[in-house]
Amino acid sequence: MVLLKIYHGFTGQKLKLVQAVLNIDDLGLIKQVKDLIKSREQDWFDDLSEEQQHSIVKGLEQADRGETISHKEAISRLGL
Repeated sequence: MVLLKIYHGFTGQKLKLVQAVLNIDDLGLIKQVKDLIKSREQDWFDDLSEEQQHSIVKGLEQADRGETISHKEAISRLGL
């Protein structure tokens, strides 16, 4: 029962926050709220090492240049 009250309280707070945001008329404040939420989001790419990030970017650049092989060719090269 206590957990339900905590959950309900949390949900109630979120609903009040949504209502408050909907009532904002100040574009500057809306941007600040948006920026705050965005700053709290975490991108999985940021958790990778610099070497891993570099490898991914390099692969994407190769793909953009058309330097790719088919799945069938990859399997053949790997001997699978």
